[in-house]
Amino acid sequence: MPALILLLALLTGLVGDVVQACSAFPQPELPKVNMPLTTAKGDFVLRVELAASGEEKNCGLMGRPRLPDHGGMLFDMRPAGPAHFWMENTPQPLDMVFINRAGQVIYIEYKAEPFSTESRGTSKQVAAVLEIAAGNADKLGIEVGSSLKLPWFR
Repeated sequence: MPALILLLALLTGLVGDVVQACSAFPQPELPKVNMPLTTAKGDFVLRVELAASGEEKNCGLMGRPRLPDHGGMLFDMRPAGPAHFWMENTPQPLDMVFINRAGQVIYIEYKAEPFSTESRGTSKQVAAVLEIAAGNADKLGIEVGSSLKLPWFR
């Protein structure tokens, strides 16, 4: 199974710390932006860190103890393609929200287990992945079809 995870990571461009360690663990906070979100429960604004470079995406939220309720990390997955993540070295359970180029939620992985190397994701065309504290997808009403304003499509 670890070989399969490594193969998936290589194919999706998320090589992760299995192949290359983060230069700073946990990585320092990344630049943040406000990201508007529209769900059946209303309009919200999340304050998210942007993970754009290879190393930023590899490190992600590993080693980070807690996320605020309206916080998270947004992974820039352009060019769009299949996306798979795991929770290795991530101590907090997360909801992973997979988003297409139009800003529509196309898949959600709820309550991903901390420290797990199980691959989670979708083979659909993903332009971004939003990681938020577990339970916040339900709390905010994020579901397949919800609309997010991705910062690079403004």
